[in-house]
Formats: sequence, C-alpha cells, structure tokens
Amino acid sequence: MQKKWYITFITLLVVGIGLGISYVQFWRDAGVQLPEDVTMKTAYGEEFNFAEMEPKVRLVEFMYTACPDVCPLTTQRMMHLKKQFQDKGVYGNEVEFLSITIDPEQDTQEALQKYAATFGAKKDEAWKFVRGSVSDTRKVADPFRFLFKDNGTDYLVHTSFAYLIDEKNYLVAKFPMGDAFDKEQVYKQVMDLVN
Repeated sequence: MQKKWYITFITLLVVGIGLGISYVQFWRDAGVQLPEDVTMKTAYGEEFNFAEMEPKVRLVEFMYTACPDVCPLTTQRMMHLKKQFQDKGVYGNEVEFLSITIDPEQDTQEALQKYAATFGAKKDEAWKFVRGSVSDTRKVADPFRFLFKDNGTDYLVHTSFAYLIDEKNYLVAKFPMGDAFDKEQVYKQVMDLVN
C-alpha cells in the first residue's frame, strides 16, 4: 500500500512539474501583444503609432545604444537576418524589425540614427528604431515581462530576450539575446509564419 502511494505521489509530482513548465513556456505568454495606445518617435523624428502598424511579422528588440554586450550583438545578428529576408523577398513586405530603446533620455534621435547606421539600417523603412518616454517604454515592455532598471551606473540592467510577433500582433516566440541569439532558429520561425 505504501508503495502505491509513493508511485501516485511521484506521478502527480511529475505531472505538476510538467504543467508548470508548460505554463511558463506557453500559457503565460498567450495573448501577449504590443500595446496599440502608444506613440513614439523614430530615429528620424517621425511619429510611430503602434495602432497604425500594418499586419506584418515583426522581430522586436528592446535595446540601448550604450549597452556593452547583448544589445549590439543581437542587433548585429538582426542585420544578418535582414539580408537573409531580403534575399527571400519578404523583408519590408511581410517582415519588419522594431528596435525600442530602453534609455530614451540618453538615446537621442542622433544617437539612434548613428546606431541604426552602424548596423546597416540608416533610414530603413522596414527597421524602425524608436524612442518614447520611460513610462511609454515600460507600457510596451511590461506585457512581455521585459524589465529594465538604471542602477546609477553607466549601464542599464535589463532582461535579455527579443520577441517574435505575428501579423495579428501576438507574441509567438522569444529568443535569448547576445551569444544565445540563434539566427537560424529565428530565421526558420519567421519564415514559418510568413509561408
């Protein structure tokens, strides 16, 4: 009898852990969208209204130009992805990139212009670099549980994920930033949405 209870307990524990992992991986992110009631400015001073985005697949990164590690590495890999999507004829038509600064006070229009140019996205209509107030930035980041904080140093502490949004504006995947940002995995998942 004791062995039967032990097996039942272990089975329930394994099922519970499995459900917990499923919740963390899938259900918790179900229904997450970019908010539509936010307007920011692009690196070139144009209004970027989230409510007016065309239905396209979007790769979204939260970044800041003074980031010493994961932000520029992720942006560099996005630059390479851009070329792959251009070669497939989907960049701009079906796929766009959105880079949102989490340091709008330091990341002026000029700073974002320089950063965009460094990564081959100068005045790129399909890759917007945007900035808004800190409160608007949090409003966009919060649904994704993307956290960022100024600890009083020269660098911000922040979550390290980029996000894939489908043409209906729903989160479908998130990818680790920096060295763990797997271009081929991102490419495949974007093309699966486009096809």
